[in-house]
Amino acid sequence: GISEASRVIKPGGLACLIGPVYPTFWLSKLMADAWMLFPTEAEYVDWFTKAGFTDVQIKRIGPSWYRGVRRHGLIMGCSVTGRKVSPGESPLKLGPKVEAKEKPRSNPLSFVLRLILGSAAGFYYTIVPIYMWIKNLLLPKSWAI
Repeated sequence: GISEASRVIKPGGLACLIGPVYPTFWLSKLMADAWMLFPTEAEYVDWFTKAGFTDVQIKRIGPSWYRGVRRHGLIMGCSVTGRKVSPGESPLKLGPKVEAKEKPRSNPLSFVLRLILGSAAGFYYTIVPIYMWIKNLLLPKSWAI
């Protein structure tokens, strides 16, 4: 990922990564923690810095109706950019990925609970953006939503 970008980009070149950010609302956090991995904005910056990039900047991104208030927990993304200054390999050294050799679990109860939680999260993350879009249409633009 980031260390490979550092390896192939010429000195002075710019790398950009776009990814999701960790939610802020308690219910969104609960669902995100249950089965998703969302890095924090600070982790993105840390990864870029450790990979040897300088002038690392982060910008929140989202749909046009999103007004930048994250209290409702809607997962928005961010773009992280950094400039490569010196030629060569990235100073960030990652070891090889180790595969799990254990037999996969096949607990039917666990499967059903994960299915229910995943379905609830899918519903939640569909309804919240629709709700926010409707609020944007109805409330004055000067109000934070």
